[in-house]
Amino acid sequence: MSSSVRGAHGIRVREATAEDAAAIGRVRHASWRVAYSGLMPADYLAGLSVDGFELSARRMLADRVSTGMSVFVAEVGGVVAGFASVGPSRDAEEARRGGVGELYAIYLDPAIWRLGIGRRLQEVALQRLRDEGYREATLWVLATNTASRAFYEHTGWQHDGGVSGFEAGAEVLDETRYRRAL
Repeated sequence: MSSSVRGAHGIRVREATAEDAAAIGRVRHASWRVAYSGLMPADYLAGLSVDGFELSARRMLADRVSTGMSVFVAEVGGVVAGFASVGPSRDAEEARRGGVGELYAIYLDPAIWRLGIGRRLQEVALQRLRDEGYREATLWVLATNTASRAFYEHTGWQHDGGVSGFEAGAEVLDETRYRRAL
C-alpha cells in the first residue's frame, strides 16, 4: 500500500523507499546530536556516525515486510527532512494480547522542529496503524526528554507507567512508555 500526503508549505509525507536510507541516516544523526545533548553521555553521542545510522536505515527498510513495519518520510521542498516508523508492538505481552501497534521512531532535522511537520508525520504513521487494524499504540521515550514528552502529550499520548532501560554506552537510561487509543 502506498501513501503520499501533501500539506501546506511544500511538505509531502510519503512511504519511504530503499533510496531514502542515506537521508534517514542523516536526519537521525542530526536529530540525536541535538535532542539528546545533555541527556545521553557525550562520549556515546560523539561515537555515533551518519554512516552507522544509514546502515541501520538500510536494514530497517530491507526488513519492513518481514517485520510488518511501515516507514514514512517527510519531504520539505523535495528534501527528506524527517521520518517515522510504526508496526506491531515489540512488547511480548502486548503482541500476545493483540491490537497494539507501536510508534518505533519519529525524527526530524532540527532545523524544522516546531513547524508542525512532526505532527503531520505522526498523523500519517498512526493512520497506517489504524488501517492495519490496531486499536492502540505505544511508544518509548527517554524519561528525561521533556521536549519529546511534551510533544507526545500535546498530540494525545499518555504515560501508562511502563518503564524500561536504554543502553547508551556504559550507562542505562530510563525510558518511559506512552500509550494512546487509535
